[in-house]
Amino acid sequence: MSIDNPEVALRREVEALAQRFPDVDRAELERRVRSTYAELKEQATVDEHLVSMTEGQVTEQLRERGESVHVRGEDI
Repeated sequence: MSIDNPEVALRREVEALAQRFPDVDRAELERRVRSTYAELKEQATVDEHLVSMTEGQVTEQLRERGESVHVRGEDI
């Protein structure tokens, strides 16, 4: 199964990450999401979970870098 509109899904992930990491420049989030997605897509045989994997990897990169995470209400 593939993503119907990866562009919309990636924009949605950038939005979610911007809320969780408000101190990180939006352009950097955009670059990280797009480059991580592209790297994963190159290696993937199935597209189904690429967007959620992208979000997870970018989140981990930012946490490792020491960025503060703003906790969303649904995370509590």
